[in-house]
Amino acid sequence: MASSDNHVPFAPTGKEDWLTQVNKELKGKSVETLDWELNERIRMEPLYTADEVPARQPLNRQPGWSIGAYVDGKSNADINTYALEELSGGAEALLFRLFRQPGPDDIAAILKDVRVDMISLHCALRYPGQDPAELFRDLVRYLRKQGYDLSKITGSVDFDPLLDWSDPPFPPLIRLMYFVQRWMPGFRVLQVNAAGFNNGAGMADDELALAIAKGTEYLAQLQERGYPPGLAHRHLKFAFTVGTSFYTDVAKLRALRVLWANVLRDFGVDNPAPTQIAAHSDIGTLTNERDENLLRLTTQALAAVTGGADTIFLAPAEGPDKTPTPFGRRMARNVQHLLRLESGLGQLPDPAAGSFYLEKLTDALVESAWGRFKSIEEQGGFAQATVF
Repeated sequence: MASSDNHVPFAPTGKEDWLTQVNKELKGKSVETLDWELNERIRMEPLYTADEVPARQPLNRQPGWSIGAYVDGKSNADINTYALEELSGGAEALLFRLFRQPGPDDIAAILKDVRVDMISLHCALRYPGQDPAELFRDLVRYLRKQGYDLSKITGSVDFDPLLDWSDPPFPPLIRLMYFVQRWMPGFRVLQVNAAGFNNGAGMADDELALAIAKGTEYLAQLQERGYPPGLAHRHLKFAFTVGTSFYTDVAKLRALRVLWANVLRDFGVDNPAPTQIAAHSDIGTLTNERDENLLRLTTQALAAVTGGADTIFLAPAEGPDKTPTPFGRRMARNVQHLLRLESGLGQLPDPAAGSFYLEKLTDALVESAWGRFKSIEEQGGFAQATVF
């Protein structure tokens, strides 16, 4: 039997060897025809090497993510049934989409039999005249009445003052922040919703610039009112959408962490807590074909996981114009369960670290977004800028 020790090792190769072979295959065409142009500001080559991409420290975050599910319904009983079904199917974070102001009795009915201390609880208000402060107060009363330890409750109430109000209600927001600072350290009551800034992969740097400009505006406004930026950051989350441009979505979420760390440094915040990012399906990328949507949802989930999202909410597989079915909702959950069980990505704080291409794209987004962010700041910040 022949010895397996008589193998011939592959000769070492570099980028020049690759370029030589590519030029041969292209038969006279320029290698630049293989470049990918995200927009007029960002152009990517097809190959990068370690010599071209400086090593960076892994991003500041804990490994893993929470498997999220949207919850809504026409009645309190419907919402409660929906929530319990999602939990029985393995959801770990529930996002209640509420279309009217719930009172104390509504909250009790919606959360019946839900162990709030064993999940992450999120509330999004979707109606005119919304009052997240009142919702939060009623929620706290319910939690106390049920005997929960408030310090063990995690989640958020989507309070985005510059999104939903012509006269941003900073005083009630600050009162909530002082409360959660003392009693509910795992709860977030300030959100930067970047979904409205998403105009496709080609505008990802604009999306990032607007998101950090809005977050910067919040820190500055709160600081003017005596609330420290470092504490505000601890109770802030960013919400982004992910679509079907896989590499861009991965780099976008990674770039947000780098950019926001720069903002916090400018505010004098040292050793900040990890930035919290919730990733949501980009509904605009879905069709009314369930099987096609399953592929798109898988791409969205993989991009969100690889990009380092902390919580992921996938839309039911039926699509935006069809009524969700138990099967479609189960598939939205199971995409995440399968990724967690089979990919190993949940064990890494920065799953994309070490990919030269993704590192280069992340850096390009950071550089371009930071320049556009500075343009907003020169116009007086997010609340004052008129030209971008």
